[in-house]
Amino acid sequence: MERTESISIAYSIRFLTPFHFGTGLRVGLIQRSVARNAKDFLYVPGATLKGVLRERCEQIARLFGLEARDPHAQTLEKTLSEAHPNPDIITRIFGSRFQPGQLFFDDAQLEHTQQAWFEPDAHHTNTRRRDEFLAWQTEKRTQVAMSRLFGTAEPGRLYSSEYGMRSLCFVGRISGLLKGFALQPDQPGTYSLLLLSMALQSLDSDFIGGNKSTGAGHIRLEITDLQVDGKPMDSGDLLKDLEYHWVMLEDCHPRAKDE
Repeated sequence: MERTESISIAYSIRFLTPFHFGTGLRVGLIQRSVARNAKDFLYVPGATLKGVLRERCEQIARLFGLEARDPHAQTLEKTLSEAHPNPDIITRIFGSRFQPGQLFFDDAQLEHTQQAWFEPDAHHTNTRRRDEFLAWQTEKRTQVAMSRLFGTAEPGRLYSSEYGMRSLCFVGRISGLLKGFALQPDQPGTYSLLLLSMALQSLDSDFIGGNKSTGAGHIRLEITDLQVDGKPMDSGDLLKDLEYHWVMLEDCHPRAKDE
């Protein structure tokens, strides 16, 4: 039985190493600056997490033999498949070009207690003093572009980058409407929620952001609150009887086609 549920997932991300979420803009002598919000605190872009989660959901779905259509398909046949009346499980969660998703991924903001680390005392009111405190959120690194062909430094390609300091913790939320087939007829939770929760928890001890190949962006991720239709739910309960759920899923979602 298909249903639509209102979900809210709160999570925290703690960085074990320096990290980089670039803006593509230069700031002063820094060629690669990091993303900051209106109050100049660092944040983790919700769009970045959404992209990482979608890719992980596709990987898990294919692992279980489920169909996961390419959102960037170039051929007409594959593009029109996104408009199929029976969308695959990935489309049900994230939407497509023809069926917009109804989940919203907020930017993960710096934890309030840690924001206080980078704010001067109340009696310090001048802007320069606050800028000095905010600068402690980041470290600067001088880097050089490497030639993938020769494995050597490319001449004239020296640049500087900003990295967020390790140990910073960010909190965010995923909320909205989620469509899927019910895990149990008389119980909350759908296969879409199961897959999304699995993908989110699988990011624990993974890497996100830029420069992952050099060790940046190593995280610990924790789901701190999960609510379905306004009622709390234990994310661990979703993983119970996992083998049974995925066997039953064959009747609900199309299987991947052999190439």
